[in-house]
Amino acid sequence: MKTVTLYPQRIVLQDERHQEVRTIDVYEAASRVNTDNLPEGWHRYAWRDNGGDGHNDTFENWVCVNHMNDYISREDVSQLLDEHGGMYFEYAETAPDEQPMEMPEGIYRR
Repeated sequence: MKTVTLYPQRIVLQDERHQEVRTIDVYEAASRVNTDNLPEGWHRYAWRDNGGDGHNDTFENWVCVNHMNDYISREDVSQLLDEHGGMYFEYAETAPDEQPMEMPEGIYRR
């Protein structure tokens, strides 16, 4: 079975005032992830590029237009994102403890 390597990131979710709300550990995917093909217990999130220097980019449950990347995480923040309509985010200064991991290449299949 072919696999892909995903790299860990730590993301700080922020409210509309760019105040920290929650920090989560994610793995950066190289493309859009098909949630139907994710192993149980994993959640997919999307990064929307809102232009500029990245300060106004958002972390959302699904992005169609201006999609930059997908992330997967064991943490379910879907309701939090829905409550805010997506959230601003930035990369945390501290690195996650996790090592890169292998996932089946099929996570990208439609």
